[in-house]
Amino acid sequence: MNILLVAGGKVNKDQLCQVYEAMDAPYVIGVDAGNVILGETSIKPDRAIGDFDSVDTEFLTKLQGITFVEKLIPEKDDTDTEHALRYAISLKPEKLVCMGCTGTRLDQTLASINLLKLACDEGIDTVILDETNRIRVAKGEVCLTRAEQFGKYVSVIPFENEISHLTEKGFKYEVQDITLGKVLSRGISNELTEEVGVISSDDYMIIMETRD
Repeated sequence: MNILLVAGGKVNKDQLCQVYEAMDAPYVIGVDAGNVILGETSIKPDRAIGDFDSVDTEFLTKLQGITFVEKLIPEKDDTDTEHALRYAISLKPEKLVCMGCTGTRLDQTLASINLLKLACDEGIDTVILDETNRIRVAKGEVCLTRAEQFGKYVSVIPFENEISHLTEKGFKYEVQDITLGKVLSRGISNELTEEVGVISSDDYMIIMETRD
């Protein structure tokens, strides 16, 4: 099973439809206002999750007529996105793509990136995707191929305080067994030079593929 999770951040609807088609009819989870975005396309959510405090009553009524709606209370200890992501992980998909998790709310964006560790710990191939970024949290070895490259630049950022024993091969700037601290910008804007680039460490890494 593949899962497409759509939250209420910034979403390019053309990209959304392309991702949906490429994933070959995935299970779709709409998160709060992400269901409004889905409603502006031909993609029907299989499950809608959220407190829907930013969605009008008329739309919510229509939504309840086409899919299962899990309505959360606004006063809770997690975000709608966290609740939905945990549900997605419980389904044990092979691949999970999260859209609408970035945008002008940097607090929500940072929280969503941190949540990727939950999927990483379960061994689920998970990314946050928008027009200019593909983001994952990984531990161990990650292979990036030129054929499936998202953007020109590849950045590695510590998830915790530092990345120890970091190695990057097949890139313009190769490193071997270094320690990368969180206050250092050395891991930003590397570039693939080989057909396959390998990034490895025993620590959690935020890996961002970006384009201008």
